[in-house]
Amino acid sequence: MNWKRYWDIILYRTYAEVKSEAQINYMGYVWWILEPLVNTVLFYAILILVMQQSNVGALSFILVGTITWQWFSGCVVSSANTIFDAGGMLKFIYLPKIILPLIHILASTWRFSFLFGLLLVWCLATGRLPTVEWLALPVLLGVQLVVILGVALPLAAIVPYFPDARYAVDVMLRTLMLASGIFFTFDQVPEPYRDWIFFNPMASLIEGYRAVLLRGEWPDLSLLACAAAAGAVSVGVSLLIYKRIDLSVVKSIHR
Repeated sequence: MNWKRYWDIILYRTYAEVKSEAQINYMGYVWWILEPLVNTVLFYAILILVMQQSNVGALSFILVGTITWQWFSGCVVSSANTIFDAGGMLKFIYLPKIILPLIHILASTWRFSFLFGLLLVWCLATGRLPTVEWLALPVLLGVQLVVILGVALPLAAIVPYFPDARYAVDVMLRTLMLASGIFFTFDQVPEPYRDWIFFNPMASLIEGYRAVLLRGEWPDLSLLACAAAAGAVSVGVSLLIYKRIDLSVVKSIHR
């Protein structure tokens, strides 16, 4: 198996998808930026109406959560149907099936890089200058990428066998979003339930980004280690699954 050739295909298809979306479906690209901003406004309105909080700090708090969540949800949604949707092509052309979700994950990551750059500019504009703790950002980004792979890869492998799982993805993401601390602090969660929140890796990551960007603190390395370990185990299991279904999965796609 020539993985260098397949890697070239992944990079080329990622570039082609991003370029095509920018040229043909411009509003889709713009919406990728607008969606976390719209969510930020909605959650900020909740803070104003319910919690009586209205300041730049609260806005920054929500913005960090929505932008980092957008990377996760965008990757999961865009990659979940990739093998199922390519069923017709795969009956005539062989490709390692894992390539298909990876293309969409990389494309979503490329879009996120612009959003994350805007987030850093916002932090600077609101007086949060870089500190030594910003050195932890590459670690946070790396752990989040592992978590994304650990969720997106198995979902893309499951959908061809259980197409109805496509509809469960949105419900799962909405539930996880509400439990990720995007619009509340974990200090507000009663002590008996606080540890359960961090079983959601995105909760640990969002808290880590806020610690670095908003409070000038190092992230909790134990929480990051747990998130990275869970993601890595899921990726490892996914690789075994893809190896097992690589040739047979096409037969399960009825389109």
